[in-house]
Amino acid sequence: MSTLKNNWLTENHIDFEYKKYMVLGYMQDVKGHYDRSELYPALAEVIEHYKTLKQIKENANNIKNGFNKEVSGVDWEKMELIHKQESIQDAIFDELEQIIDFSMPLFAEQVNTGKEIYDMVEHNLSISPVGITPLRKDEGYLIINTTNHQEAYVYQYGFSVIKDVHEKARKLYTEYVNTFTYTITNTFENIKHNLISTRKDLPNPAVYVIRNNIEIPFHETLLPVAKRFFIAKFNV
Repeated sequence: MSTLKNNWLTENHIDFEYKKYMVLGYMQDVKGHYDRSELYPALAEVIEHYKTLKQIKENANNIKNGFNKEVSGVDWEKMELIHKQESIQDAIFDELEQIIDFSMPLFAEQVNTGKEIYDMVEHNLSISPVGITPLRKDEGYLIINTTNHQEAYVYQYGFSVIKDVHEKARKLYTEYVNTFTYTITNTFENIKHNLISTRKDLPNPAVYVIRNNIEIPFHETLLPVAKRFFIAKFNV
């Protein structure tokens, strides 16, 4: 998909009409992906752009006041320097504020639309362990099953713990292993046994299957949503 650079707001010409059509073109591209139920990378991008615009909007006055003003004279009565507010600087900030005020609602709308699609996809996922789950569950295999196509995508997963001042969080790592065809004779239990017999690095792995029952793109939507869903439901 076409992307907007992180510095799109100030790159090249700071001109409302120019940026307006740039943003509208990008929004049209995002909408096209959403219409095909393709969430990523579009959703992640519009969220970041919206956060950036919101932050700039909140700090606009500080940024504007932070610009150096040229000294144009002295007020001898007040014994103060008289600072000249550059008309060019005023024009630039007015243009930026106009661009931001136009763009923010558009980004917010696409964020909300993307989240609606995300929630719909997540609502149609289910997770369950395959066979007996070992005590150590921080590494193993994740099977993502696309019901309509009977495909079982297998990923080896692992968790690492990220600590900050306030809390600890898990970070999920995945590595693609193989794709199997799920049938009556080749069940998830059979796939698990196949993995154990052919991959000796995990002799007693935890294995989970995430089932999906709607038709959606795999790499652009199902895979990233399934990973987040797995993190949220990990203690199954």
